[in-house]
Amino acid sequence: MFNLPCSMTYEPTPSAQNYLEAGLLPRTFENHSFSKFMYLTQKQRLMKKYALFAGFAVLFLFACGDSGPEVKLNTTEPANTAAPSYPVAGLHLQLNANPAWQYENLRLYPVVLASDRQTAEGVGLPLLKTLSEAMNLPGFRITERKQFGNDPGAWYNALTVQNKTDETIFLMAGDVVTGGNQDRVIAHDDVVLPRTVKNIEVFCVEHGRSSYYNPAAPESEKKVAAFRGYYSVASPQVRKAVHSGNQQGVWDAVSAVTAVNDAKSGTGTYAALETENEKKARREAYLRFFDGKFDDMPNTVGIVAVCNGKVVGIDIFGQPDLFRRQFKALLHGYATEAAAAEPVSNMPEPNVEYAFHDVASLAGPDKHGSELAGKFDLEGRWVHLFKK
Repeated sequence: MFNLPCSMTYEPTPSAQNYLEAGLLPRTFENHSFSKFMYLTQKQRLMKKYALFAGFAVLFLFACGDSGPEVKLNTTEPANTAAPSYPVAGLHLQLNANPAWQYENLRLYPVVLASDRQTAEGVGLPLLKTLSEAMNLPGFRITERKQFGNDPGAWYNALTVQNKTDETIFLMAGDVVTGGNQDRVIAHDDVVLPRTVKNIEVFCVEHGRSSYYNPAAPESEKKVAAFRGYYSVASPQVRKAVHSGNQQGVWDAVSAVTAVNDAKSGTGTYAALETENEKKARREAYLRFFDGKFDDMPNTVGIVAVCNGKVVGIDIFGQPDLFRRQFKALLHGYATEAAAAEPVSNMPEPNVEYAFHDVASLAGPDKHGSELAGKFDLEGRWVHLFKK
């Protein structure tokens, strides 16, 4: 054995004389130190071994790289943003590809309560009637604003709600009522308690009228200026303008929505969407398709609506029953948007999970609304979460 530099020990190798006799070395090596020669040849052998090992390692790595599909980074979200975990505050977003939840360019993703929270969020909340239901109750009515002390502001941005019933009425931002001296849309989520009267903030959705809807009515009726009925929840475009808090923006949105739906009128009312035409027939096809779609899911409390690859709305309610009773009115608004938009193929799917997380996270304690999402509380419990 030979002791060589770097404290390395090598196995014996054939002598240099053997190599000379075989004619594998020049004769100039004949007088050189055999130990030096053996060190060099042994070092070369080790270098070959290391080179061979390195070659196999490289081939192995390349083979592993080809064994699976290419991994692509999702650049739609910041690289340091982690995907939200589910459920969010006890709310589950159902993402399975159920064909019953999509009609043409409109897809609805249901939001359900976790089984152990099926009734938890509803505990302590009174049974809430929707505005659509309340408009048919004796003793409930909406009129043009009545003065209660100092009540500044444009006359068309306020109404008076009289609730002589024993029911608590839920008013949702986006609810449209017809009649009075102009059709209006509710500006903010609110409740009207039993046996109370209150003024509420609204926006006008009929800029071309400022007198009672029935010119032939008696003067006493005109003076009260009551509203005759409930229309629906406005489309996402109009609701977005409502959340912005700007009357001109609401008028502009109403004009755009009615125009694209071929529903122009002399007064520019949002309710002109009832004009009989191809767009209305198409919208009604959406309504028929989705009617009762979530009846077999008793824990459903909301939906995420996607149209042509864009999240157009999110509405989540604290009670499954409240969602079921408000669903038809909500759907009318979503269908209005979808029916007027031509289906677009090969649209990238939006990041529904992140949009849902922005809204659903407000269900947590001590959470407040933001520029992207809103929250309405009643007696310390949330009633409605929504995308702005």
